Amino acid sequence: MWDKTVPMISLAMRAGSLEGLPTFNVPEPYGWRFYRPGDERFWAEIETSAGEFDHPGKGLERFQSVFRDGNLEERMIFLTDGGVPFATATAWHESASEGRLHWVSVDAAHQGRGLSRVIVSLAMQQLRTLGYRSAYLTTQTASWVAIKVYHRFGFRPVLRAHADEEVGWQIVSEKTGIDFMQCLQAGR
Repeated sequence: MWDKTVPMISLAMRAGSLEGLPTFNVPEPYGWRFYRPGDERFWAEIETSAGEFDHPGKGLERFQSVFRDGNLEERMIFLTDGGVPFATATAWHESASEGRLHWVSVDAAHQGRGLSRVIVSLAMQQLRTLGYRSAYLTTQTASWVAIKVYHRFGFRPVLRAHADEEVGWQIVSEKTGIDFMQCLQAGR
């Protein structure tokens, strides 16, 4: 869920360790599975419903540019309802030792049920299975609800070279009630 009432500022987070992460099981009646050829359409629809794109065609274009070199059958995960995907996350690669939690979204009709932590849990477990020891992600202030979930999985703010990131973390701190500014101070 995107909060369009806040300025859109790009942010980054890192989980220094993938050990001891919380686990959230897939609740009944839902299921989960990895990507299958043809799932691009589901991915684009989920991302569009979650507010990432104006229409699924834009999502399909982005899918083709982002995921062309992929092993998606072991990296892209879907939560399903009656076999139909409604949430997605990707256990992507950042470097040889660091994975990337990438493109996490839940269809608007399924939001607000705690399912984002389930899909993140599955993706983080898969990052560990793939041999990664740490993880990275990029996000934005408008996704402050998701940032609360990422924080629960050990992700902490990372300052890059963007001038407005500290302002972004102040906004997220106010919205979430989590003192991300203190996390930044500790990381310096």
